[in-house]
Parts: sequence; C-alpha cells; structure tokens
Amino acid sequence: MKVLRIVASSLFFVITFVSCSSKAPDECKQLCSLRQSQQYQTFKNLPVEKQFELYIGCENEKTCMRESESPHDYYGQWMAEDNKASAFLSQCLKSERNESRQLDIIYVLRCMAVNGHLKGQRQIAAVVNQVVASMKGSFIERLFGNDSDVKNSRDFAKEIEANTL
Repeated sequence: MKVLRIVASSLFFVITFVSCSSKAPDECKQLCSLRQSQQYQTFKNLPVEKQFELYIGCENEKTCMRESESPHDYYGQWMAEDNKASAFLSQCLKSERNESRQLDIIYVLRCMAVNGHLKGQRQIAAVVNQVVASMKGSFIERLFGNDSDVKNSRDFAKEIEANTL
C-alpha cells in the first residue's frame, strides 16, 4: 500500500507540474495587459462563448494575477453579474465530462444564483444536481481521501437550489 501511495503521489506531482506549466492562450495575455477597468469592459463586450473560453483558458496565466486572485476567479464573477450566460453554461454542464471543468461551471452558476439572477430557473438547479450526483472525484483524490472538489460542488448545488426558488 505504501508503494502505491508513493507511485500515486509521484504521478500527482507530474500531472500537477505539467498542468501548471501549460501556456495560456495569447488572448489571455492580451486581455491581461489592459488595466482592470479596460479588461472588464473588453471581457463583458465579448460573446458568452468567448467569455467562457477565457474563463477556462486563462486560469494559469500568471501575468493576470492581481492581489493573489487569478483571472479565473474574476472572469467567473464577471460572467455571473447578469443572466446572459446561464443557458449556455447549463448546456455546457450537461455535456461536460471533466469534473474540474464541471466545478468551474457550477461555480459561475452558483455566483449567478446568489446574485439573484436564477430566480425561478429550477431547471438549472436540476441540471446541476444531476451532474453533482454523478461526480466521484479523481482517482488521486479518492486515494488520499480528499474529495474537496466534489464537496464544493455539492455545497454549490445546495446554494443554487435555494436561490432558484
């Protein structure tokens, strides 16, 4: 069992290193080179699909870090400021198989719900609950007993459900 943990730990380190060193799209660097107010205005003027692409793709862009907050965080919050992306995100969530990306989508929907933009949209809560019910966490998370992504997803689903009534 100890050998299995060492192998799994090594594998986890390699996967983490490779994913953290991946290059962000050039668009991320261009957007991040703007002052935050210009960045916000440019982001909000993009179609929802492009906003989502940047939200996911700019996660590891170091030049965008501001006060220890990644662009991933504030791009998600900016998407959640209105209801424009809810139908698109709901469709993406239905087809997405990557649990990490599912959590990213659920996070934005949760922000929308808490901001009051999903009132009466019980169908979105139903989609989120269906996806969360099938989440298992990664092999590494299960191996080490750390299922925080699954727990966060479940907590977010409860918040979405409470705020879509």
